[in-house]
Amino acid sequence: MGDLPTLESRDDPWIETRGGGLFFINAVLIFPHIMVLVPLLTRIAVRARGGLRGEQIIVDTFPLLAEYLLPRMGWLLVLPIALVLLNLRVEKASLPRAGLIFFLVLHLAALGWTVATWLGATGGTLPGGWAG
Repeated sequence: MGDLPTLESRDDPWIETRGGGLFFINAVLIFPHIMVLVPLLTRIAVRARGGLRGEQIIVDTFPLLAEYLLPRMGWLLVLPIALVLLNLRVEKASLPRAGLIFFLVLHLAALGWTVATWLGATGGTLPGGWAG
């Protein structure tokens, strides 16, 4: 079998290659992180400036759900981490590799928060939470 062909040497669209298909699956698997990350960063920024006193549906719903689910289900992140590492071994093009590294950082951060919660270091609260 030899080396994998580069993007430029194939007639097929990249997404139809093994690496492109794995990249697509990895991109779908970061969607839950994005659903938590956008409101989380919003609440951190707004509350740091003194806004949004009390619990707010728009910035607290997904982070609160993550605070509940990640300590219980966060160990499942080993599966997308393994998939990203597999894809990094297959993918040779630099732009998709940069995206995969970003995906890996997101997965590792969520897994790190999960483990820190198990060890009692976070109290189970994501940054920017409402302090009643």
